[in-house]
Amino acid sequence: MGVSTIATVLTVVVVAVGPAVVRPAAVTADVPGIVPAVVGTAAGCGWRQTAAELQGVLAGATDAAGVRLRESLSAAGAGSGGFLDGCSTGGGRRAADRPGDGCGRPFFPRADWLWDPIPAGAALDPESAAMAAELASGDHILNTGEFGVTLVDAGDISASTPRSTVALSADWGPDPLAGLTVPVPASLRIPPGSDGHVAIADATTDTVVNLWVARRSGDGLAANWGAATALGGDGREHDGSSTGAGIARYAAVVRAEEIADGHIPHALFFSTNVVKPEEVRYPATKTDGSNMNGAASPIPEGARVQLDPGIDVDAIAGISPGEKTIATALQTYGAYVGDNGGARMAFIAEYAPDSDAYEKAGLAGDFVALGAIPWDRLRVLSDWSGGTAPTPGDDTSTTTRSNGCTR
Repeated sequence: MGVSTIATVLTVVVVAVGPAVVRPAAVTADVPGIVPAVVGTAAGCGWRQTAAELQGVLAGATDAAGVRLRESLSAAGAGSGGFLDGCSTGGGRRAADRPGDGCGRPFFPRADWLWDPIPAGAALDPESAAMAAELASGDHILNTGEFGVTLVDAGDISASTPRSTVALSADWGPDPLAGLTVPVPASLRIPPGSDGHVAIADATTDTVVNLWVARRSGDGLAANWGAATALGGDGREHDGSSTGAGIARYAAVVRAEEIADGHIPHALFFSTNVVKPEEVRYPATKTDGSNMNGAASPIPEGARVQLDPGIDVDAIAGISPGEKTIATALQTYGAYVGDNGGARMAFIAEYAPDSDAYEKAGLAGDFVALGAIPWDRLRVLSDWSGGTAPTPGDDTSTTTRSNGCTR
């Protein structure tokens, strides 16, 4: 992060702290529209965590602007004892409290594939019926326990969070995490299953580190393999990987807070035992497809499936609140084939052992059966947008959306 960027961000934080803090007008003059958005969050822990973190970044600043901003943050209490008291480092931050792009996207703002609802006119794959029939047979589960994923949001990281490198044990090419120091909260708990999925968002480096078979190593972490993706990017992995499809492990996860809210505002991710070998569809960057179940019509990684939006989910007899939330998300946003797995469809959920959100929504257990959802009403889109939008390339340059948001 450059000095000018740090100064701008720090100024926004200083303004959010309150009127008692001096605002360096020369620095804020070039950032119209940012201050009101940040002031709106000043009542929570978010600004305090950001202020403490950025004050640490400026600890060694010697230029006049940096020193002035550091002193302003110190005057507001950043870095002092008790400044972060009451701020959770757990994983229970709501989506509205996480850093975003101003467009309602708390992470991966360029991932239209993740955040955009499926258009009403989306076209279906010519083999939709055959592939959907394969997916409809067998078991359909939500992995909330052993094979869930531990999520560490950017707001869970502070200046005092310990950092370490992550040693990767697989010899599958150049180390995709070389040179990175990853924040590892002391409270981090790794799912006990063999996959050990962990994903850590770090606003300081604008990076999400996605790990497969993560484990504790001293005060830090080690893993079999993983990848780093830009927190402000499109959620796709090109160097290393954490999933079979190269879709970042942090993306498309059913979060405990979303189940508690009864609303999932994004597409989902599932593994299956009928992954088609060799074929790759956007947003996947690769495939580990093996069609382990020998299906006649396997489905490629990156394919987007949708539950028939014409179904009245509220009228389904015996459906639990949690299943209703998942079914509605499948109607609105769909789900992507992302990995090989032992079940016909296994959706990935946040590992949240201290939360009772799943249990309260009727989703108790590690491998939750989703039997009330009408899986025989699935369909497979022709591509990620159902032919309604061009497939993005790998150019991550910023463009402007029609509503003024950036991606």
